[in-house]
Amino acid sequence: MAVENAGILFYTEHRYYGQSLPHNHNSMSLENLKHLNLHQALADLACFIRYQKSHSANLTHSKVILIGGSYSGSMVAWMTQLYPELVTASWASSAPLLAKANFYEYMQFVGNSINLTYGHNCTQRLENGFNHLVKLFNTNKISKLLERLDACASFNASDLLDRISFFNGIGNYFALVVQSYSEYIPALCNTLMSLHSSDELALERFLERLYSGDDKRLREFRCQDFSYKAMLEVFSDVSDRSTGTRAWFYQTCNQFGWYTTTTTTNCSTSASSCMSFGSQVPVWYFEQLCRDTFGPGQTPAALAMGIAEMNAQFGGFEFNQSVVYRELFFTHGELDPWRALGHQLGNQAVIIAGYSHVEDLASVNVRDSVQMNLVKLRIMSFLRRHVAS
Repeated sequence: MAVENAGILFYTEHRYYGQSLPHNHNSMSLENLKHLNLHQALADLACFIRYQKSHSANLTHSKVILIGGSYSGSMVAWMTQLYPELVTASWASSAPLLAKANFYEYMQFVGNSINLTYGHNCTQRLENGFNHLVKLFNTNKISKLLERLDACASFNASDLLDRISFFNGIGNYFALVVQSYSEYIPALCNTLMSLHSSDELALERFLERLYSGDDKRLREFRCQDFSYKAMLEVFSDVSDRSTGTRAWFYQTCNQFGWYTTTTTTNCSTSASSCMSFGSQVPVWYFEQLCRDTFGPGQTPAALAMGIAEMNAQFGGFEFNQSVVYRELFFTHGELDPWRALGHQLGNQAVIIAGYSHVEDLASVNVRDSVQMNLVKLRIMSFLRRHVAS
């Protein structure tokens, strides 16, 4: 699209990620994280656009197209609201627009996508398997399985936070496959269905394959740390300047929420694809992680205020595109759990069957579905009209 429109491509890096560290090696300290928020990042982008236009005669009168996926897709949408004079048109792929703490829809969507891709037998096996794990914890019979999973000796099955962390971690594995590797859903389900005739034992064996080391000699030197302490250490690492994990968690604790819980059930009892993943992960677990990571001032009330301000300013995902976001095109993968918080209605929003998170950002490919390539052509036409006008 850049070549077709004689454009220059710029990739802008979000403050506090990669090499864009405003306080150098001390950027991740709690005191210095105060400069990390959405509005500062959008102001950075506005500054970048103005700088390019003012320092290059070839760009002075250029039109500006913004493209982003996932959180950067959200930023694209919000940028058009705060700085409409700088943006000609935009494309947001897989962009969540509604901030909320209890994002229970995410994991329910994971179950729906597995069911849609493979069938009810896989989701039912997973659901029965997770309920079996809950029963093992409730009856103090989880120790043998934990041993087979190479769980660290420090894991305390009687500790509620450790227990929640265990279920959160396992649920995240299946969520990762659906969100980022959806083409492997059939292989995952085929493996799960072939391991044992029992749903309960099939999931146990699947987890053993996933977590157990092949070389028994190495097991005394490393283990699988499912504990809450391990989670807390990841988010508390002020030396992390490469993964962005601490920075992103700080943003979720202050403005977005987006915690993938499993204790809220909001589907009919007849819905065969509705999964609870054991119903073990509540929103207060993430609220405590925020507080333990960033201090006592990081309260649920503070997050609620940040979320309310976000939604009041940007309007969430229910809006009339003839009134707002008129120069914006939205795309979503049908299987993408983030779609639950995105704008999906109207002539400038498309759901692409059989795909998941930001899979439409790649170039036109003959191996993609007909719909996928037609959507890409439609996006090109949409942006071309705005560039030419």
